Amino acid sequence: MSKYKFLFILPICLSIIACAALFTKQEYVLIDQCVTEKPIFHGVVFSIPEKAYIRKIRLLGVGKYQNIEISIRVRQNRWEIKKKVQGGITFPYDVFLSAETDAIKIIKPTTTGSGRIDTVEFYTIADIK
Repeated sequence: MSKYKFLFILPICLSIIACAALFTKQEYVLIDQCVTEKPIFHGVVFSIPEKAYIRKIRLLGVGKYQNIEISIRVRQNRWEIKKKVQGGITFPYDVFLSAETDAIKIIKPTTTGSGRIDTVEFYTIADIK
């Protein structure tokens, strides 16, 4: 029986270590690449020159924006919805996600709200060594 005590203690230790890793503060670093924007019907596509591992997107603008969908480009002409924000947002607004992409699409399906997005910043997490 004493050799099986290890099997009972191991999951508890692993869960404590996993929780500690989840709750450590992450340091976000701005991806220093030129962001281009392309207007589309009901929204805008913001893109960077090459794919990057994006963990946070910061939306900068004025006014109040409502009901947006944020999609990432998976492949050429293929998009995947990552976030839907139903209520109103005020700027700056941070969207936390985990994706490797070179573009995001922000769609505003309704015309409510009087704000506009001026700039989008892409962030990744810093390498801790």
